Amino acid sequence: MHEDDDKEVVSQACMCTAEVMTSFGYSAMEPYLIALSEATLELLCQKACCQQTDETDSDVDDEDCEHDEVLMDAVTDLLPAFAKCMGSQFKSLFGRFFEPLMKFAKASHPPEDRTMVVACLAEVAQEMGSPIADYIDNVMPLVLKEIASSEAANRRNAAFCVGELCKNGGEAALKYYNDILCALHPLFGDSEIDDAVRDNAAGAVARMIMAQPHAIPLNQVLPVFVKVLPLKDDLEESLAVYSCLCNLIMSSKPEVVQIFAQVAASPAESSEVKAGIGMAFSHLLSQYGDQMQPILNSLSPQHANALASFITRS
Repeated sequence: MHEDDDKEVVSQACMCTAEVMTSFGYSAMEPYLIALSEATLELLCQKACCQQTDETDSDVDDEDCEHDEVLMDAVTDLLPAFAKCMGSQFKSLFGRFFEPLMKFAKASHPPEDRTMVVACLAEVAQEMGSPIADYIDNVMPLVLKEIASSEAANRRNAAFCVGELCKNGGEAALKYYNDILCALHPLFGDSEIDDAVRDNAAGAVARMIMAQPHAIPLNQVLPVFVKVLPLKDDLEESLAVYSCLCNLIMSSKPEVVQIFAQVAASPAESSEVKAGIGMAFSHLLSQYGDQMQPILNSLSPQHANALASFITRS
């Protein structure tokens, strides 16, 4: 990472290092974290040996730019790996990485760089947890702007990021809730043609509801939220979205049972997601059996049987 002058080699070294950190954890990696952080910072600042090029050699410009993109993607993947390895202890190191990382989000950089930064921030927030609150005011303007990007990948990553910032940012994120809901609203409409973007917007709203339920106008948000379910493309958002629905059901929101039926019958959803739905559905039956009968009668045989199977298991 520090001495090799070949960007492809360094990229592979970064990817392997990230894999090792996430696989073996803090205890195994602790002796090496300082050295790895120094090498990562040098790459982020574009001062590593492989990043020193002869500016007069125009023949390698296009290839070099491509290598830069691959290299920086690999470098920014190291930051979430540090966060997963160290948890909240990553706070002390992340402060050194933050400004060099944010330079890639400047307006002069291409959309690919900005979404690289946003995706990195999202995963760091996810793994580091509450210390991300210290950075909310600095990153939220960028993330809100990226939600309105013309590029689907940028919108998708920004929607995911804003959800993780709200989930982990506590009171620091609360003041942005209205701005976030306004920014996300177009992603739920017919003008949004990318299902993965819409799924990540649903994931963001779910995380907001679970983090600060009293800050969300549920009577306005729920109809828009439920309308785009079940998820169509990015099933990594399933746990957040359907856990949110389970919580709402426990809080007497039985209108989401039709969504649950579709998820219960889906072969693509995980057993973890279905188990949570089963618990909520059983609770719903015990509390609202009579009121739910018309909803159950309206289900297709496939969906009704999928839900009925949960009763049999319990």
